Amino acid sequence: MKTKHQGWGWMLAVDFFFAGMGGGMLVIAGIIELFIGGGNTSLLGNILGPLFMCAGCGFLILELGRPLQAWRVFMNPKAILTIGAWLMSIAIVSGLVYASFGLTSETIFWKDWTFFRKLFALVDIVTGLVVAAYPGVLLGRHKGRPFWVGPGIMALFLLSSLVTGAAAHLFSGILVSAPNSQEVMNALPGLIEAMLFLQLLLWCGYIWIKLTGTTEVEAASAKRWFKGDLSDNFKFQFLLAGTLLPLIMILLPTTLTQAIGSLLVLLGGVTMRMLVVRSGEDRTWLPGEQKYRSRLPMGHEEFMKKLWDNK
Repeated sequence: MKTKHQGWGWMLAVDFFFAGMGGGMLVIAGIIELFIGGGNTSLLGNILGPLFMCAGCGFLILELGRPLQAWRVFMNPKAILTIGAWLMSIAIVSGLVYASFGLTSETIFWKDWTFFRKLFALVDIVTGLVVAAYPGVLLGRHKGRPFWVGPGIMALFLLSSLVTGAAAHLFSGILVSAPNSQEVMNALPGLIEAMLFLQLLLWCGYIWIKLTGTTEVEAASAKRWFKGDLSDNFKFQFLLAGTLLPLIMILLPTTLTQAIGSLLVLLGGVTMRMLVVRSGEDRTWLPGEQKYRSRLPMGHEEFMKKLWDNK
């Protein structure tokens, strides 16, 4: 018997990564547009933001199964998944329209419409924040998953989305700079450093609270991160490679080290989501549920096999 319904796979983690990073990129581009000025972010970064969210949607559709029926996710206005799907769609459209203002083609006749550029920047900020925090909201509502439950996971996802979005903008600016982006390019490393340091503190605090101040099942789930099967990836891939090394490399005044540091931040972001999704394997069972599931067929039993001959 299949047990996929008991947990989610790596494609959901990749969806969370691309969607969150894309949302973070929209937020940062919108804030820069409204408070610093247009033309200060890389056109490549502005285009990649909504495209990353599209990639995330693709992975989510594959993870949920039945791609040809994906439209059904838009049809239940009371479901949080439907709300998230509509807001992500609005964010993608708004992000693409905002990015189009940076194109120099004569066919983009609206590129000089300053009011609408500011308006779409504002929409980017609002919808981008929702998309960036949405995975944490979705997971935090699962009361049966002890590591996820609570509002803390929403803050961690939001912060990770913003720091990966900033790193993606920095890397995009290194690849294809904007004419007036030097002020932003000088400010992005400091912003990334501050968010990385805050992320380090919040993750250490989150795991410490789960270990010491919550239920036994939450503590047992958190131990997997501290000294269990998830500890090596958490300590070396997320904390060391994805957090501490970028804290050093992004501050160095060379383009190469900042580019490598930005990519390491992205590595830390996808690693974090992989670990969080894997933590969903731990769950609180209803009374008698484990006994019931232990009696279900697994699919290899003789009575489950169809006999095609009389032998």
